[in-house]
Amino acid sequence: MVDATNLQTPHGDRTETESLRQALGEVRREAQQEVARINRRLRERSAVEGGAASAAEQLALRQELDSLQRTLGAKEQALDAITEECRRLEDVLEDQHLVFDGLRKEVERRDLSLTAAQEEVSRLRQALLDLQGQGSEPGLLEPAPPRGLSAEPPRIRPRAVGVGLWPLLLLPALVVLVLIVWLRADRPRAPATSDIATSESSGTETATDGGALPPDSESTAEPLEPSSVSVPTQRDRLRNGGFGPTLARLPGGRFLMGRNLTVASDFGPAREVEIAPFLMGVYEVTFEDYDRFARAVGRGFAKDFGWGRGNRPVVGVSWDDARAYTAWLSRETGRSYRLPSEAEWEYAARAGGRGSYWWGFGLEPNRAVCFDCGSAWDNRATAPVGSFNPSPFGLHDTAGNVMEWVADCYQSGYEGAPSDGRARTDGPCTDRVARGGAFNKPSASMRTFVRARFVPGTRLDMLGFRVARDL
Repeated sequence: MVDATNLQTPHGDRTETESLRQALGEVRREAQQEVARINRRLRERSAVEGGAASAAEQLALRQELDSLQRTLGAKEQALDAITEECRRLEDVLEDQHLVFDGLRKEVERRDLSLTAAQEEVSRLRQALLDLQGQGSEPGLLEPAPPRGLSAEPPRIRPRAVGVGLWPLLLLPALVVLVLIVWLRADRPRAPATSDIATSESSGTETATDGGALPPDSESTAEPLEPSSVSVPTQRDRLRNGGFGPTLARLPGGRFLMGRNLTVASDFGPAREVEIAPFLMGVYEVTFEDYDRFARAVGRGFAKDFGWGRGNRPVVGVSWDDARAYTAWLSRETGRSYRLPSEAEWEYAARAGGRGSYWWGFGLEPNRAVCFDCGSAWDNRATAPVGSFNPSPFGLHDTAGNVMEWVADCYQSGYEGAPSDGRARTDGPCTDRVARGGAFNKPSASMRTFVRARFVPGTRLDMLGFRVARDL
């Protein structure tokens, strides 16, 4: 069996990387402080120059100002160089994550194949031993009578025929079976199907994929394969007939939200957030869902941009439109529907993983639609919801397809943000947050920690939403 511990990132490498990041950050802060100090001194000298008593003093001050300005230019160039080096370091670290993630997955796949082959060999070896044991039992061959006493040939019990040849006959079969097990283990498994049951009395349609839900106490450390996804889903009945969106019951847990970078970013500092169990839309809200709401309340239909409606994600809706839809769902079902908070959205999109995407650190085929994802819809149009495999939380399209409104007011970074999963509503709220990338956005924009912001009234062909619901 392959020893996966050999693929763990060495502690020394992690320490060296962190030390380099801290050193670069410290140099950058010192350069910024020096630039600010020189600027203050320039302002002070400029004020003094006008009041200088003599031409000699004015000349000396001008010369000092020129020197300070040259120093400032050099410091700013050094600061730019340090900032660029910080960005390069982050790119290198991301590339290393990609390589390591690929190696880890390959080791896991080979390890599973080898384990299955070993189990099959053990089973066949035991079968051979059993057969050999049966061949050595007494009485299987009856001794022939002494010559001349009887003309009857020796009797052979049927079970004894060819017993000694069984091991030789099974050896080729053993080799073939081991090869078959190995090859089958290398093939990707198809996603599990769901058995659906409807409860008329409760007004809720439930569906459960076979298996167990990840524990409620804390999210899993590493993502599961979609074929092993086991997340209960349900749909609430509407008063006017039909059902609301399909919801997945997500476990509560703690996770590290955001990402720390050497260069100041919009998605840091990373911090631990506690999420209570809640329900999340399995799919982005579709035109079919939204059109039912629009007809019921007499609201205008959202524009489909010529791509079709039905099970495509609704786009061209503002933040207020999305909030109005969740309020209508709450009235229709008697349940508390809302937009997810930004923390809930990232927790759901990560699905227990620690990579840039729920499946790992790099792009993989048949995972999402974006500008450069390699799908049939890239940079052309939205894809029908559910066109790609679900995450380990049973959610579709948390990466790509359309950006999704969340409940939070936008503020740069996470300083002062709630740590209990609530939406951030302090500040002027002139912008709202959207997450998840889109069919016409680069893959980097659909990483789990990346944020976008829009004025609440924005309606774009790549901006939609999904719903959340309290338990």
